[in-house]
Amino acid sequence: MDAVEAVVKRLLATPGVVACWVVPDEDRDSLRELESSANSRLGLPGMDIVNEGIREALSRQHVVMISHSPALRHPPGPILVICNGEQIVGEEIWQPGQYERLSKDPTALFLGKSLVLHREALYQARGKPLKLAYKALPFPEIEEVPSVKDVVSITITIPVHSRFSEKAGWNPNDPNLGTVLIGFNESKQANSSD
Repeated sequence: MDAVEAVVKRLLATPGVVACWVVPDEDRDSLRELESSANSRLGLPGMDIVNEGIREALSRQHVVMISHSPALRHPPGPILVICNGEQIVGEEIWQPGQYERLSKDPTALFLGKSLVLHREALYQARGKPLKLAYKALPFPEIEEVPSVKDVVSITITIPVHSRFSEKAGWNPNDPNLGTVLIGFNESKQANSSD
């Protein structure tokens, strides 16, 4: 079994993953352009929106897209961060109990229960342009596949979800399904830990 087949098999065995599609190389540019265009249209005054993770995922040898239900576990880190250069000004609240812990911190400012701003970092960023960035995150289930390395995953915008869900033959209008893009490289040897 080659690396792509092994990844697809592992993904389909992952709780919450309902379908998997190998992204053809010829679709990478249109995927990148559509995501960039969608982020530009979503821009806020004084804040750029950038999907940094899509660049990382699309730079890998292989790219797959999954359709998932809410049963898929959350990625092992915040998907969204708000930055002033390299300094994190705010981030997604993603860990169970994190909101409750942070609500006791007088320096935490909340936008709902899913995003926290750090008061001191926000103060230091005053008047400077901010960036809302979608970050590439690991996908632990794929990192377990012996012939694979350099795994990154990223969420995508609704326009990309819609167009590529249709292309993959999935229902883009199902409110219970989301999409994640996963990029990975092949190891030199099936059991190497490169």
